[in-house]
Amino acid sequence: MTNDVGAGEVEGTASPLGRALVLLGDMWTVRIVRAIFAEQRRFQDLRDSLRISDPVLSRRLRALVDDGLLHTRAYQSNPPRHEYLLTEAGIDLWRVMIALWTWDRTWAGGHHRDAALRLRHHACGHSTRPVFGCGSCGAIGLTARDVKGVVDDRLLLDVVSRRSRRSTAMSGPIDASGVLGDRWSTLILSDALMGSRRFSEFQSHLKISPVTLTQRLELFVETGMLTRESVTAGGRRQEYRLTPKGIDFFSVTATINSWAARWLSEDGESGLSLTHLACGAELDPQFTCNSCNKPLVRREIGFEGPEEDRAGLGLVLGGQ
Repeated sequence: MTNDVGAGEVEGTASPLGRALVLLGDMWTVRIVRAIFAEQRRFQDLRDSLRISDPVLSRRLRALVDDGLLHTRAYQSNPPRHEYLLTEAGIDLWRVMIALWTWDRTWAGGHHRDAALRLRHHACGHSTRPVFGCGSCGAIGLTARDVKGVVDDRLLLDVVSRRSRRSTAMSGPIDASGVLGDRWSTLILSDALMGSRRFSEFQSHLKISPVTLTQRLELFVETGMLTRESVTAGGRRQEYRLTPKGIDFFSVTATINSWAARWLSEDGESGLSLTHLACGAELDPQFTCNSCNKPLVRREIGFEGPEEDRAGLGLVLGGQ
């Protein structure tokens, strides 16, 4: 599937996944899209809930409209007022939003702004903690270790020179949007998920400066996403290995990769091929309800805030 998502911003020579990382690689962008999924559609509602300045919010909303993820609809003529709605491409980011929320729910801690949110599976009526898996064979509980990744040489084109509207570098404490919103952190973590362990491997693959790489690796170690271990006992050479916290970010990478193949590709290829080793098929990211063991469907799930009654249906994800 192809369309004009982000067509005016990113060179066509970049891989679809590279373009997706440019489009989504901004902390505020991710939070705005997530808020609109929760039906906060008007400027003032977004501003108040996100605690974001008017100029920053205006720039991000214009960019999301230009990128083809949002469109506007008038709701008042005098004075003119409009609200922001997700396009079909924006609505199809629902799996990415679930992956981000699931990671934060597990790893970001009780201080996180979305810590009180619950995800209701309306089909069975229970709150759910989605389990990541393969839609091709139905397997659940997949991690990066269950998948073989092959990277296209185009992947890094136009990704290492992100747009000026990107957010500042990631800092602790880490949440999923913070990782995704920092260009180097996203790429380093993705490279680690594909098997890189040594400083020289990251530097060679990513063409990143030693100072920047050192800073990001230190932060990942400090926040528990990587460990640093000596290659040999008493040796000076070290390797960086993913912890369960780092490995768990794979569902975010996989869902973005799948979205890029659907919406930004001419041939259905994203620039990163992920094969599920057990079934041999291209990974089709799928979330399963941990209460009823049925695959989650967008219109059958919704976020609920802490103030909602347990019997309430909450907000259907992207139900606009």
